[in-house]
Amino acid sequence: MKIDRMTSPSRSTGRRALVLGATGHIGQALVRELLAHGYRVTAATRRAGAANLVGLAVDVAVGDADQPGQLDAWAREHDVVVDAAAPYPVHRFASHSLSERDPLAYAQVRMTLLLRAVADSGARLVYVGSCATLPRHDGRLAALETAWRRQSHPYFAVKRVMEAMALDASRRGVPVVLVNPTAFLGPWDDKPRELSLIPQLMEGLVPATVRRVVNVVDVRDAAAMIRGLLETEVFGTPIPITGHDVPADLLVARICQLAGVPPPRLRVSARLSAASAYWMERVWALGGRTSPLPSLPLLLLCDAEAMGPPSTAMHLGQSVRALDETLRDALAWYDTRR
Repeated sequence: MKIDRMTSPSRSTGRRALVLGATGHIGQALVRELLAHGYRVTAATRRAGAANLVGLAVDVAVGDADQPGQLDAWAREHDVVVDAAAPYPVHRFASHSLSERDPLAYAQVRMTLLLRAVADSGARLVYVGSCATLPRHDGRLAALETAWRRQSHPYFAVKRVMEAMALDASRRGVPVVLVNPTAFLGPWDDKPRELSLIPQLMEGLVPATVRRVVNVVDVRDAAAMIRGLLETEVFGTPIPITGHDVPADLLVARICQLAGVPPPRLRVSARLSAASAYWMERVWALGGRTSPLPSLPLLLLCDAEAMGPPSTAMHLGQSVRALDETLRDALAWYDTRR
């Protein structure tokens, strides 16, 4: 394990937190949130010299969590382990690596190693899961559709299994904060631009929108809620992390308005779009290639529903940012990456 310090040592003498996936969207927000509240943070990443860690008073642990013993070595002497890098299979049909060929087996092995490392170190675990594991309040036909959707892509099975393993560990005495966030918006998104909605809208690459209510949460508000749950010791139960309910087409229109670009002119069915993308993936796979339009984002869009007021934030006595503030800050962030 290689550990480098990016800046001068933190003056905090508080608890030590290890953040897996520290260069990702929620990982970045959690690193900054924990630093701001006195934690000494170790940022674990595969990337040496990660640009979005420069200037932060963190210890940087460079390595591969899949290597034998790596998670054990990282977790030692930490009070908190944050898993913001849980497996996230994007493609329905892929065969390039073990995590893609058998994503469920890969996720089970990784989660087993992570839970063992956390238990051996005596740390608390923060596991960032998915809102797609939360129960829905569907009618009979909608319930059948939901069941098909959640069986059609390995993402859903992976998230279900990892959450079940985390809850089982909690029942066996490992203190686990398990959160189920909706869609993140805000600064520090480091995904490729082709996988991020706002950059695609800024560049006019989204041909159509859908009329479906989604819930979006500012990644900074999500990080604050997660820290609040950790410090109030809310262990062993899935907690939704939510922000604003908004129709997807109105959200897209507002982003385009703030960005000064024309919005998509077409409105299409989310169900038909998801089904088309799913079968397109299958056709590309028959040719041994990966589809340029993975079906997962559209399947998750179909899985979205109104969540109501942000109950977790309210329970913690926190507020959530106005949606326009989140959108403006997100646009400013993506502008810096052009």
